[in-house]
Amino acid sequence: MAKYDGLLGQPVLEVEEPDKEDGITFILKDNRFLFIKAVDGKIETVSIPE
Repeated sequence: MAKYDGLLGQPVLEVEEPDKEDGITFILKDNRFLFIKAVDGKIETVSIPE
């Protein structure tokens, strides 16, 4: 979970639900994005930048 340490405490500026890939996108301060999507019953997450 260390790859998400940069997101801890960051204010959420916007939430896009559903996003273009039928997931949820959290837009955080400092141009950080967290993409969350359910695939085959499991949750996949991508953080940009990591």
